Amino acid sequence: MKKTISSVLAILLALAMLGMFAACKDKPVDPTEPDTTVEDITTEPDTEDVIATTAPDDGTTEEPASGDDVDATTVEGATEDAAGDANPLAPPADLNDLSKEKKVEYFNLVANNVRTAKPGFKTEYLEELGKMSFTGIVNAVSGIIDSVKQKLMPGEWKYETVAKGADNKGKFMSENANASDLKVSDVSSISTTKSGNNWVIKVNIVTETNPAKGTSSAHSRIMPIATRQEVLDEITGIASVISADVNDATLKYNSAYATVTVNEKGQVIAGEYSFKVDAQANNVSISFIKTNVTSPQSTVKKFHDFVW
Repeated sequence: MKKTISSVLAILLALAMLGMFAACKDKPVDPTEPDTTVEDITTEPDTEDVIATTAPDDGTTEEPASGDDVDATTVEGATEDAAGDANPLAPPADLNDLSKEKKVEYFNLVANNVRTAKPGFKTEYLEELGKMSFTGIVNAVSGIIDSVKQKLMPGEWKYETVAKGADNKGKFMSENANASDLKVSDVSSISTTKSGNNWVIKVNIVTETNPAKGTSSAHSRIMPIATRQEVLDEITGIASVISADVNDATLKYNSAYATVTVNEKGQVIAGEYSFKVDAQANNVSISFIKTNVTSPQSTVKKFHDFVW
């Protein structure tokens, strides 16, 4: 029985890592810390309420892609400042009047402005590992698996304050200061909603299976992700008794969206991204046992309290 439990725990550790590394590997984890989340985030005592980053669906509009090339330098209908000069960041009088291409262009414009202007802001980050399922004998001890999983990834919010200016590395949304703009083909739909004097822009990202990192996939252009090879490298590196083939692993990124809320000047005052990963590894070998494993995970990160 002891040997069986040890094998089960080895599987759990492997799949917990599979879930965690499907979120982000941009920051190294301090080996002296017991925390198993993927970001080295400093806990802040701040308990302020989170500023809402989404608005009610009423009044939102979505437009189909027209296939026109996106002009990344100007936004049609941009407002003027007090001196009469055009402010390229200021939202048009009515974002709902813009085409899908122009809305995506404006989203990129204001998101890139956060990366280059480097304002201060606060973040909240949450990873949650859903119920894992196994085939074969391992499934008989799912209660033990769930208990240990809760200890490994309890689903607690992590907080960070990003300083304004020089200490700000220019990371926003994608966690990459040199993030690539979203393409129109990356976006399944986009909505714009007026909230007081502000606009909330929400982009829904297309579903992708085994997306590549860098700037070659929709998800990697807007969110931190991992490849299946990175995930399986972690699985096989946990214990010598565990092995898996990359050809038998699938990471399905789905239900992803990103929002930005901009003021009259076009400055981002709130943001959020969220995505789900359905991870599956088939023919995972643990000693003499072969099993298929599925592991869903959800990730959300909120940006608020901007200081421009």
